[in-house]
Amino acid sequence: MFSRDRCSREPKEVDPVDSSRFRTLALALVALLVVGAAACDDDEGTGVNGNGDPPEFTAADGINGGTMYDKFWTPETGWNQSDPNLATFTDYADFFRCKQCHAWDRLGTAASYIGRAPSTSRPNVSSVSLIEHAEHHTPQELFDVLWSSAGRRSVSADLSTYDPETNSTVGDQMPDLSEIMTEEQVWDLVKFLKHEANDTELLYNYTTSGTYPTGSITYMNIGAGGDAANGDAIYAAECAACHGADGTAVLVDGEFTVGSFLRAKPYEVQHKVKFGQPGTMMGSILTDINDILDLYAALTDETNYPDPAFEVADGINGGTMYDKFWTPETGWNQSDPNLATFNTYPDFFRCKQCHAWDRLGNAASYIGRAPSTTRPNVASLDLKAATAMMSQQELFDALWTSTGRRSVTADLSTYDPAANPTVGDQMPDLSDIMTEEQVWDLVKFLKEEAIDTDLLYDYNTSGTYPTGSISYSNIGAGGDAANGDAVYAASCAVCHGADGTAVLVDGTYSVGSFLRAKPYEVQHKVKFGQPGSIMGRLLSDVNDILDLYAALTNEANYPDPPAE
Repeated sequence: MFSRDRCSREPKEVDPVDSSRFRTLALALVALLVVGAAACDDDEGTGVNGNGDPPEFTAADGINGGTMYDKFWTPETGWNQSDPNLATFTDYADFFRCKQCHAWDRLGTAASYIGRAPSTSRPNVSSVSLIEHAEHHTPQELFDVLWSSAGRRSVSADLSTYDPETNSTVGDQMPDLSEIMTEEQVWDLVKFLKHEANDTELLYNYTTSGTYPTGSITYMNIGAGGDAANGDAIYAAECAACHGADGTAVLVDGEFTVGSFLRAKPYEVQHKVKFGQPGTMMGSILTDINDILDLYAALTDETNYPDPAFEVADGINGGTMYDKFWTPETGWNQSDPNLATFNTYPDFFRCKQCHAWDRLGNAASYIGRAPSTTRPNVASLDLKAATAMMSQQELFDALWTSTGRRSVTADLSTYDPAANPTVGDQMPDLSDIMTEEQVWDLVKFLKEEAIDTDLLYDYNTSGTYPTGSISYSNIGAGGDAANGDAVYAASCAVCHGADGTAVLVDGTYSVGSFLRAKPYEVQHKVKFGQPGSIMGRLLSDVNDILDLYAALTNEANYPDPPAE
């Protein structure tokens, strides 16, 4: 007899003893096949399919299960929108979303959610790795675990008193799915966990440091091995219509471009592109892991898919622009045809004139800064509070709009606060005179770089704008005056002298008296500079500024200017 070697096409002679063994093995194999066939017949009789899986599992929809893993009660999953528990799910969403306790990558506290600490509105992340759990359990075993009521939280449990420190037990329990879902819906979740969930290890690598809930994670090799060219084509076909050609048309979560979202949260993007974004028009886009890998490879390109304009904006430059945007220090084009208008009517264009150095409008430092024919009224808007309430994009949109704004060509020569204030009191149309990048610099200043003057001093006002008055107290309170002296010596003394009297600020004040009279203005000048002078941007740390304030309140070390 002859057989073929596994690695060779040449026949070789077989020993008679081997031939006898072969016949024995062949008979054994036939017997096994017969038994196996009978076993398959038995499976059909007991509700198990030819693969050993329950028919409910075979019929389940794993893509729907993936959407349910995100937010099971969304209309996209077919959830009954008349469900009496809908208000509970909505009010306490993170206590019911699978992804909150198990993370988008299904690794619980071990990876992407290692730093996602609990709060009164969301429970602790689970230490269970759903990936390992799903791998080591059959579909039926997984279903039984999800369907069980033992140790589960009832939908009627009071979650209003949840506190991760003092009252976490019930809130940290898994909800009782048998109380709120059908068996078919739980089977969809099982199908997702067993068959449809993406293996994130194919998409990126990561390292972690520390432990939950204060640990951190770093991602690398995002999309490594993927075909970026195909990823670009996929993006153009599936994403660009809504997100724009470079992913900047819509800010994801009000903060990220598509590219920056992928680079910051690769663990989440994989789920969204396969299972959709509930509550939006974004449905399931890609189901092939290779296509997802290619998309990842493309989106790592920061040139093609840049960070948001806010992220690349220069808030320090924005602070200088808030003072006088057309100064050379901001990089402003000194051939701008509108330069003469800006210089002739500067207070009609300087942000600080209408909103004050402290951004509190006419409610604080500028409560007594009355208008004149050369400067408009101070706005009543509290820009500090308004900024805090608006997203980055909302703030940009408010600054960029032309509605109700004054054109750069408006005639300001006839402005009169009593008889003709309307046009002059309007905010200038920034879209008429600035680039989008420059407005983003202003947004970055307002959102991140502007100093909270409440940290530097207290104040009291009396009266109302434009005849009110303000007094300051506790200037530099809590600051380290000794460090402030050192900061002054290193950053200010060379021009202003050791005691701050060498140069009169505004032709009137020594450095000390200027700080004591105008603490609202000094903070801006030391951080963002004095346009048109050699004084650049000196200090960026508010603690150093506080220390400087503490030092300059000392009238012996930093006296008023000498009497003439």
